[in-house]
Amino acid sequence: MAVFLYVIVPTYNASGTISELVEQLEKELGQYDFRILLVDDASEDNTREIILSLAGAYSNIDYYFAPKNQGQQASLRIGLGRMSVPCEYVVTMDDDLQNPVSVIPALIETIQSGYDLVYAVPVFGKESGGGESGAPSPVRRLGSRFRDLLFDSFTNKPPGIRVSAFRIMTGSLAEKLARSKKKFFYLSAEAFQYELRAANISYEYVPRRCGRSSYHFGKLLLVYCKLLISYKLKVI
Repeated sequence: MAVFLYVIVPTYNASGTISELVEQLEKELGQYDFRILLVDDASEDNTREIILSLAGAYSNIDYYFAPKNQGQQASLRIGLGRMSVPCEYVVTMDDDLQNPVSVIPALIETIQSGYDLVYAVPVFGKESGGGESGAPSPVRRLGSRFRDLLFDSFTNKPPGIRVSAFRIMTGSLAEKLARSKKKFFYLSAEAFQYELRAANISYEYVPRRCGRSSYHFGKLLLVYCKLLISYKLKVI
C-alpha cells in the first residue's frame, strides 16, 4: 500500500542527534502517512545500535547498513532504491538537526503547488537580518558557493534555484533517479537531466549542535570534479 511521504536520512556517526531527529519527525509529521528510511554509511560510533532501537520503537522506520563508507550521495542513491512501498513525495535531509523538521510541512505545501522538486536553503548572518554569529565556517561557505557556481554554469538547473541536501521531490521523480546507472551518482545533477519545475523555500540557519562536518574544501572539490566528469555537464 502506498504512503504519502518517505523521509530518507543518510546517517554517519550520528549517535548524538539521530534519536532526537526521529522523535521530531514522528511528532511533526503525525498528520501524514509517512515512513522514515535511515541509511547508515558505515558509522564508527554506536549509530547502528541506536537505529535498531528506534526501529523497534517505531513501526514506520526502515533502515539499511552500508558495508563500507561511500559518502552521502551514495547513501541517497541506496535510499531511493530501497523504499519499500510507493509514495507521493520523498524528503531527503541531513542527520545533524541542521535541517529543521518544522520546515517539512512548508516543503509539502510548496511542492503541492505543481513543482517536481523543492529545495529548502538556509539563510544566515546579514541575509536573515541578524549578525554573523552561528554562521557556518568560511570553508563550508566557500564550498557551498563553489557548488552553486558549478550548478549555475554547467547544469540545466532552472535559473535562480539553489540546491541543498534538504529537499522534497515527487515520488515519480524519485523513481526515475533510483534507476540511474551512473557510476558516480549526484542527486541534483541526476534530477536536472530531466525537464522539471523546481522551487526554493528558505529557513534560518541552524548552527551545528554537536560533532563536526566530515567535509573539508579538498574533499568537496574532489566530489565536484567527479560530478563534472560523471555527468559531462554541458561543456564536457
